[in-house]
Amino acid sequence: MASNMTLITDGASPYCEKARWALERAGVSYVETKHVVVLHMLFTRGLGAGTSCPKLVMGRSSERVVLQESPDILRFADKNIRNEEDRLYPDDPDMQRLVQAWGTEWRFDKQLGPHVRRWSYCYLLFEQCSYDLLTQGAPMLERVFGWILMPVLRRIVYGALYCNKPGAKERSLQVVEAIFKEVDELLADGRPYICGRRFTAADMTFAALGGPMVSPPQYGAWLPGIEDCPTDMALTMESLRMSPAGRHILKIYDTKRHRLREVEEEVMPSRIRTFGFQGLMKSFLDLQK
Repeated sequence: MASNMTLITDGASPYCEKARWALERAGVSYVETKHVVVLHMLFTRGLGAGTSCPKLVMGRSSERVVLQESPDILRFADKNIRNEEDRLYPDDPDMQRLVQAWGTEWRFDKQLGPHVRRWSYCYLLFEQCSYDLLTQGAPMLERVFGWILMPVLRRIVYGALYCNKPGAKERSLQVVEAIFKEVDELLADGRPYICGRRFTAADMTFAALGGPMVSPPQYGAWLPGIEDCPTDMALTMESLRMSPAGRHILKIYDTKRHRLREVEEEVMPSRIRTFGFQGLMKSFLDLQK
C-alpha cells in the first residue's frame, strides 16, 4: 500500500503536520515526499485544485485519486479508524457539525492557520533559521537550490502570505489571540477537549495549526525553539504557552503525538550536512536583511 499512497508536503507547514498526524493515527501506510517551500509547486502542478500542500496521491495513472486539502485527508484517515472512540469525527450529527465548525470549516482551518503562519513568517523569514524551516526534509538537490535561491524564496513567501502589508503582523496576532481566548473560554468548564469529553478533529486541527505559537517538543516538523526566536516573538509565545489554550496544545502533543525521535532523525541530519557551507550561507543571507 505504501508505494501507492504518497503524501506531498512542504517545509514546516502546519497543514501538512495535521495531515500526517491523522494518517498516522489511523495507521494508514504512506510515503511522504517533502519539498522546499515554493519549489513544491513543481511537484504538485497538474494534480488539480492548485499547487498547495498537503496532497495525498492514491493510485497511479488513470486510477489515481488526489485528496487536495488537509480536511479531505482527515476525513479519509477517519474512515480507516475502526474504534469509534478513536474517531476524529463522531457519528453523532450534532457533534459532527460542532467539530466541523471549529476544526475544518471555520475558526481553525480558515482563520487560525493562515494567521499563525503569517505572524510566524513575519518574524522568521529573514532570520537564518528560515533556511531550515523552508527546506527541512527535502532531497539534497532541492536543499542546494533552496540555499542558492533563498533570497528569492523569502520574498516570494513574504509577499504570498501578505506579510508585506502594513500592520500584517499585529493584525494576525490579534486574530490568533482572539481564537486562543475562545478556546480558553471553552475549556473553562473543565472539559478535557474542545468539543467535550473526547479527542476529535477539532483538537487535532487546533494543536497542529496553533502549535507553532507554543512550539511543542513533539511537533511533527522542526521548529525553532522559543529561546532561538526574536525577543518580541518569544515573549508572545511564552505568554500563549501559559494560557489554557496553549497548555491544551502542549497536553495534546504530549498525550496524542509522539514523533520527536523521527523528526530528529529526519531533520537534524540535513542540518548537519549543510553545516559545511553554513558560514557562507549566513553571509549570503545576511545581505538580504
